[in-house]
Amino acid sequence: MDFADARHNVAELAFQGAEELEPGDIVRPDLMETLAKWQNRADPHSSGADLLCMDDCPHFSITYQGEAGEYWPSESLNDVSEILIRSFLYRDGICALTDEHIRLYRLKYSLMALAGDEYVLVCPYLTAAENISGIVVVSTTKVMHH
Repeated sequence: MDFADARHNVAELAFQGAEELEPGDIVRPDLMETLAKWQNRADPHSSGADLLCMDDCPHFSITYQGEAGEYWPSESLNDVSEILIRSFLYRDGICALTDEHIRLYRLKYSLMALAGDEYVLVCPYLTAAENISGIVVVSTTKVMHH
């Protein structure tokens, strides 16, 4: 399955690798509290993306078919994260995810000669049959404890 999306592809973006980190070790307390509320949402089979709205944490959802939406606060503020998710982290789709475990990745990249680190929280949600339905991707450069 080609998970790429021509609308979210930048030739000037160079991916330099991903490192999976343990969210509980470095994610700041207010973001951890928001994630806990998301995990305990009333309908665990919905994306629940609306529960993850924080001023400095853009997010979007993407289904296992590659359909993205629920951009907050806007699609353009999620462009880099979506490119990194679609083109590099989950190039073959999200079907490799097998559980609801929230994952934190530090993605290293450069865009037009500017180096950057993007921290993305990948929050999977399941269908009633316990298959991966989609993910909510929360991105921030301010993930760490102060």
